[in-house]
Amino acid sequence: MTIGSQRIVRIALGAPAAAAFLFAPTALLDTPSSLATPVAQGCYDGVIPWNPYLKSCSLPSTQPHVRGAAPDATAIIACHDHPGCLSWYVNGAP
Repeated sequence: MTIGSQRIVRIALGAPAAAAFLFAPTALLDTPSSLATPVAQGCYDGVIPWNPYLKSCSLPSTQPHVRGAAPDATAIIACHDHPGCLSWYVNGAP
């Protein structure tokens, strides 16, 4: 075999092997939709930086946001060490 044909054989055998490596875990671990358990999407644990609008399960519930009002605990924690984030939350929130 020449070097060119060896490369073609290597690619022809390597591509299906790579595809099997990528898709096998999905096929083996995929659960049927009837056995899947629903997950509540209302809140999350902790605080995500730069996103003070998400509802946190670990912090007390917040009051409705009013422009110019003092920020709540979630906003203060989420905007920690991010210049302008808290000002944007207080003054120009959607």
